[in-house]
Amino acid sequence: MRHRRHPGESVGNEQLRDALAHIARCLRSSHTLSVALLSSTTRHPTDVTRQLARMITSGVPLNEACRRIIDHESDRDVLMSLHVLSISASSGGDIARTIDSLVDTLDDRSRARAERRVQAATAMASTRLITWLPVVCGGYVIVDNREVRHTLIATPLGWACLVVGAALNLVGRRWTRMLVERP
Repeated sequence: MRHRRHPGESVGNEQLRDALAHIARCLRSSHTLSVALLSSTTRHPTDVTRQLARMITSGVPLNEACRRIIDHESDRDVLMSLHVLSISASSGGDIARTIDSLVDTLDDRSRARAERRVQAATAMASTRLITWLPVVCGGYVIVDNREVRHTLIATPLGWACLVVGAALNLVGRRWTRMLVERP
C-alpha cells in the first residue's frame, strides 16, 4: 500500500530533475508550460513545483510565481530552475530544448557534487593515515628501543620533539579538514 502524502506535507526537491524532464516531454506533446508544470507536480512532486502549481492555479503568472519563490529559496539547483522557467515563460522559444539543457546541467552538477564528495572522503582517509602513522610508528619505536624511550621521555629535547610533533600533527589534520570542507 502506497503512503499518500498530505497536500501541505513537504516532499523535498529530490525529484526536481525528473519533474523538469516531465515538463519537457509534456511541452513536446503540445502542452503549455503551465499545464506541463501542473502535470509534473502530480507525477514527480517537489516542494518548488507544488508552490508554483498553487500560485498558477490561483491566477499568478508563472514568471511572477517564480520570482516570488526565488526571493525565499537558497538551493542553487532550484534557483537556476526557477530562473530558467521564469525566462522561458516570459520569452518563449523552444522551451522544451531549454528545459532539456537545464536537466543536463543539473545532472552535470549532481555528478560534480558526487565527485567532490568522493575526493573529500579520499583526502580525509589519507589524512587519517598520515596522522596516525607517526603515532603508531613512534609508539612501536618507544616500546622496542630503550635508548629512544629514555631520550623522548627523560630529556627536555625528547619532550620538545613529542610536543612539536603532536602539535604539527593536529594542525595538519585540522588544516586538511578545513580545506576539504570548504564550499
